[in-house]
Amino acid sequence: MLSLSFMRHANTDLAYCNVDDITRPISRNGQKKTRIVCKHLKTKQIKFDLIFCSPSLRTKETLKCMLENNQCKRAKIIEDFDIYNGSEENFLLKLSNTEDFKNLLVITHEPQIESFVNYFLAENQNNEKFTNYNFVPSSLITIEFKSKSWKSISGSNAIFKRFIDPNTLIKKKNKNLF
Repeated sequence: MLSLSFMRHANTDLAYCNVDDITRPISRNGQKKTRIVCKHLKTKQIKFDLIFCSPSLRTKETLKCMLENNQCKRAKIIEDFDIYNGSEENFLLKLSNTEDFKNLLVITHEPQIESFVNYFLAENQNNEKFTNYNFVPSSLITIEFKSKSWKSISGSNAIFKRFIDPNTLIKKKNKNLF
């Protein structure tokens, strides 16, 4: 089985809304939510061996939070402009050349996440439940493929595995406090 996860960058700092899109940083709240997702991944023993990261500042800062929280310490990291500008074809070509890696993470933006997820899951009726999710900042969705090679992944062998919403994790944590 191969695993492909997409994580949306953390919340941006609205004080920087007048800067160009690629240089917007994340907020403290974004850092907090990313740490909560990292803690959940650690609890579930979910690790990644290859990470593609958009070159934007907010995705790189999201990656930095993950690295600081030991979720990606040993992962190979590739900064990739194709996932910033939404070039599915170029990105899929790169995926097909990652044979040494089994658990991939892509840190990117909306609407690219929804586009990639739809590409793999829309044709399979068993995967309809993913359409109910809102890809909020710091959320993560995972697709597994019944395949041994990235060259043979497709919608026909894709399976929705998990969705992690930091807001839901916060609500659960707060509920457990009372």
